[in-house]
Amino acid sequence: MSSFKIASLLFRTLSKPVANALKQQAKSHDVFRSMCINVAQVAHRTEMNWRMNVLGYKKEKIRPLNDAKAIDAGANFLGEAFIFSVALSLLFAEQIRSRNQAQRQRNAVDDRLDELEKCMSETREDLRLIQEERDLLRTEVDNLVEESATLSGVLMQILGKELNRHSLERGHSPTVISQALVDRFCSGDDVDSAAQEDAKSPRTSTT
Repeated sequence: MSSFKIASLLFRTLSKPVANALKQQAKSHDVFRSMCINVAQVAHRTEMNWRMNVLGYKKEKIRPLNDAKAIDAGANFLGEAFIFSVALSLLFAEQIRSRNQAQRQRNAVDDRLDELEKCMSETREDLRLIQEERDLLRTEVDNLVEESATLSGVLMQILGKELNRHSLERGHSPTVISQALVDRFCSGDDVDSAAQEDAKSPRTSTT
């Protein structure tokens, strides 16, 4: 609206020079002078009829303006009409500009919303994939835990049989296999010494 106000102020300032230019043209050109006289006479008759019919003035015969007054009045009327038409054009232009600006802002907001919605969809898809990978990893971990428990049981059986065989060969009593003994065996300790130490502190275990 600031540009419209500035333009309106500018054209209001130029209204008198425009009217004076129209007057000069009306005095120096016959065609333009005749047009100003006709416009002034029509405006004069319309104004007098409006006063008598609407405002209640006394009805009387409408006398036409003389040429000098008609030229001045017509030139002034044309000048004001020109200023009014320009101001009206500026008003429409400002309305169109404001409407286009508002439309661009709405389009920008819509584009931003579409972009955010797309990002949210991609984020939801990523979260779904992460959830699937997490479930898959959890299943694999559970399977590994089960396999580890199975292998630990098998290892305890094998280790128990081997230790019992060695114990019988040496004339010793069968060795009781504990989980601690299996753990020490998996860590690389000597089985015989580990079995002897474990025998000193017996634990209930599976053979």
